[in-house]
Amino acid sequence: MTTRIFVVDDDKHYARLLSYRLDKPKDHEVSVFHSGEDALDALDRERPDLVFLDIMMPGVGGMEALRRLLLFAPDLPVVMISAQGTADVAVEAMKAGATDYITKGQDDLVKLDVVVERLKSRVRLAREVEQLRAEVAQKYGMEEIVGDSPAMERVYQLVQKTLRGNLTVAIEGESGTGKELVARAIHFNSDPPPGEPEVGPFVVVNCAAIPKELMESEFFGHEKGSFTGAHARHIGKFEQADGGTLFLDEVGELDLGLQAKLLRALQTREVTRVGGQGAIKFECRVISATNRSVLDMVRAGTFREDLYYRLFQFPIALPPLRRRGNDVLLLAQGFLEDYLAANPKFKSKRLSPAAVRAVLDYPWPGNVRELKSTVERAVLIADADEIAEADLLLDTGAISPWAERLGPAPAPASSAHESSGDGHAAPASPPARSTASWDPLPSLAGDAPGALADAASGAGPAGSVQPDAPAAGIAALTPDDDIVPLEELKRRAVERAFGVCDGNVERAASELGIGRATMYRLLKKYDISTD
Repeated sequence: MTTRIFVVDDDKHYARLLSYRLDKPKDHEVSVFHSGEDALDALDRERPDLVFLDIMMPGVGGMEALRRLLLFAPDLPVVMISAQGTADVAVEAMKAGATDYITKGQDDLVKLDVVVERLKSRVRLAREVEQLRAEVAQKYGMEEIVGDSPAMERVYQLVQKTLRGNLTVAIEGESGTGKELVARAIHFNSDPPPGEPEVGPFVVVNCAAIPKELMESEFFGHEKGSFTGAHARHIGKFEQADGGTLFLDEVGELDLGLQAKLLRALQTREVTRVGGQGAIKFECRVISATNRSVLDMVRAGTFREDLYYRLFQFPIALPPLRRRGNDVLLLAQGFLEDYLAANPKFKSKRLSPAAVRAVLDYPWPGNVRELKSTVERAVLIADADEIAEADLLLDTGAISPWAERLGPAPAPASSAHESSGDGHAAPASPPARSTASWDPLPSLAGDAPGALADAASGAGPAGSVQPDAPAAGIAALTPDDDIVPLEELKRRAVERAFGVCDGNVERAASELGIGRATMYRLLKKYDISTD
């Protein structure tokens, strides 16, 4: 690990002596500046890990340069250097934010080595934390939410808009659609609270898993001895989430009595522990999730209307997998690659054309969660390198989709702020899409425009296929003994749609069932000329 060090001193002889001493270790990279102005200008080009800064300099003095450096990088270690060995100068520098202080001519070079080694450990730790934070952000960032379909493009747009302010977000969707993944993406991409260096914790409460009699203690905490079994003070979820995000999963399962207390906590931003006296302030983003129609529950009197308006301030509806078209193939391939990476002994496994068709035809009542389990199981079941349709163990009649089991879905909304008749935001829901068979490159002569969408996207708009529909698309592309990678099928479909539409990007995107921005991105990705 290379440690980048700035030496800032107008005494050129001492600066050269200091830099020579610091430059001895091979992992040091030393830059010398003879004025505070030059050092501050260099911050536009590189960021140091450690700064040695002279106090007495003409122009921008050491104390002013220290203030500006810490404005640029509050955690930057700065060691002040001065010919004045008085305690007052050292105290003033430390109060201003300096990390350490050395005096010229008083064993300064000996102390220099000790200071550098100690601060290098601090720099190394800071880098590790920064790397870990980046890995966490990547793991739970938007890049983990896979999909190019119009329904998912809309989800991406809404998630990005939630980051503009701290509104209460409600995520609706069938079981297995990835509601917690979206909640984590919102949390880890949010700005930290004012005055805080980073966003706080992500705290999950599964409202369906906690017994009703313990729910109040779980939310608000309790004091020691407040009830039988309360042997110690317990900090509630609201307090734990202070400065971060509280994720209320399965919020539709909340008891009516607790709903009133939850509403008050959300309105006042304070809680009182069970058995406690004083109110405890908290500040966190609240995200709820449900696979039930909360509006129907409000009409039935099982969910408070006022709490609904408080929680569903910014609703986001996640589409079921059967309405995401070609996304099912992207997800299936991604799950397959992830599993093979973790289990290299299966690295030769791949989906057969018949398995691809089966994945597209199946309605996936368990959504993304079911797809992941199916792909991983098929890798173990398949005896050959090519995963056959039978290896997927799909039973199309076993379980009906969630939408059929739970009744009508919430009314669709064009944006997160589409209002209902009473002026309040109503939950969004993806529009229904028509069904069509999947055939990568059918003949387009005399076909309706929708046929081009089916051909170019590699999946019917609904991702749902008529059971007696023909499935010879892949075989028509290449000889029977060839296997075409899914990515190549996608490239051919995009190229074909672009050509059939005479280079009209907007029309080609519409026929494919994707957004214009996605179309431009795919044209660039596959190096398809738009001239």
